[in-house]
Amino acid sequence: MANETNSQPISRRTVLQGAAAGGALAVAGCLSSGEDESQTLRIASTWEPKPDPLDGGLILQRFGLTESLVGVSHDIEPVPELATDWTSDDSARHWEFSLREGVTFHDGTTMDADAVVRSLQRAVNSPAFAEIPIDDVRASDHLTVTVETASPLVSLPAHLTRPKTAILSPAAYEDGNVSAVIGTGPLKVQSWEGATIINAVRNEEYYGAIPAVESVRYETITDDQTRRLKLENGDLEMARILSLSDVDPLETAADIDVEAYQIPRCRFLVFDTTTTPFDEIPVRQAINYAIDTNTIVETVLEGVGKAAVGPFPDSVERWHNPDLDGYAYDPETARTLLSEAGWTNDSQGDVRTRDGTELSIELLAYNERPRLPLMGEVIQSQLGEIGIDVELSVFEYATMMEQTKQDAFDCYLMSLSMLWYPDPERLSDMYHSEQSTLEHGYENQTVDTLLETARATMDYETRKQKYDEVQAITLREAPTALLTYYTNVVATSAGLDGYQPHPTESDYGVESITLPEA
Repeated sequence: MANETNSQPISRRTVLQGAAAGGALAVAGCLSSGEDESQTLRIASTWEPKPDPLDGGLILQRFGLTESLVGVSHDIEPVPELATDWTSDDSARHWEFSLREGVTFHDGTTMDADAVVRSLQRAVNSPAFAEIPIDDVRASDHLTVTVETASPLVSLPAHLTRPKTAILSPAAYEDGNVSAVIGTGPLKVQSWEGATIINAVRNEEYYGAIPAVESVRYETITDDQTRRLKLENGDLEMARILSLSDVDPLETAADIDVEAYQIPRCRFLVFDTTTTPFDEIPVRQAINYAIDTNTIVETVLEGVGKAAVGPFPDSVERWHNPDLDGYAYDPETARTLLSEAGWTNDSQGDVRTRDGTELSIELLAYNERPRLPLMGEVIQSQLGEIGIDVELSVFEYATMMEQTKQDAFDCYLMSLSMLWYPDPERLSDMYHSEQSTLEHGYENQTVDTLLETARATMDYETRKQKYDEVQAITLREAPTALLTYYTNVVATSAGLDGYQPHPTESDYGVESITLPEA
């Protein structure tokens, strides 16, 4: 049975051959001091690139340092990349991927099935794929890779878009570790400067459209304002993930263009559904009614963003459930639900009690996403208005998650990409009783069954019905309180042309960009 995305246009992604300086990576050379920098595209973001795709290799994919068998279209669907197409049997357990012919790695060697299998086997044997039932990856012939799964897995092509499945040359590995990022794409790395800067040049032997820019420089700059200032001073052509407060002033600048666009990332509360008070659905629903998400958008997000209804925003037309009404801000309904659950107070402003116990909770947040603690402060105030005493505790992410794993908790704030691989199976990571990566302890056998059968269902309409139902049930039973979607802010110099933001940020689109003539 042919994969339903085979007829989609190919979504190009840039790839850089890497040779990193220092550590385990060898240097392939440096940009010459006499090279014309007028055709160098300079990009800065907050994330530090990692040379090994298994070790946080997201930037390798976004910046184009790597390609996988399958890409992600601007419609957020799996599309051909290094594989031209794929088929599966009726059970969705036996898959064959046909490789693109005539592709060479940046070291000049041929990309074939044996090279692909080496990279894929390393990925699927990693902890990141522990929950993905892949039994076998093998070369069937020179340009065909076969993947067998232990159970039906309709989402397999989507999983093969993940950065960890990057296909590297056999020469990239030394004793099982990545010693050089040798990919296949339209750009290749010329040098690394420490761990934060990559210099790349276009690959004249690329199998697709060769980039117009001669070279690209990626720099890690963690401070938002420093990225903005370097753009304004002409030291960058693109500054990514800027502050929401930068949108208005940058839009008025004559020499800067701003893209503020929604991505399928959601901020939400996670409840401990196994302990008081959030082991009762009406109490969780009351929290949803008591939070004014539109106020959060206008204050914390400075009006740049959108309140969340379901896990997928309406921009994800393929998997968004349009029939969800969500929770309107209704503090009176919240008060009624709490009172009916036995949590009462004598007068407005008092902390509610039940059987002599106050309704006091701890709300956890982490500081790596700086707007989450600010949201926590608004939620603290709004829940106080319905008689809930809230203590806000802010940690580093790892510390917060360790606490939720080891101890009972009340609720915590989270920001999660909903489609970091382009398939709604991501809902299993949210709500399946055994597969969820969240610590809510939520169990619903109907939800589990819907998620498990959807994973094995080939027909799109049937799959969508199942995922729509999951979204409806979990919205009603509220193991989470969905708050806002995420808006990404990217600013570019006005002379830059051809940049098209990717809705999942999986591709910076370097290959389509042109710079003005010097």
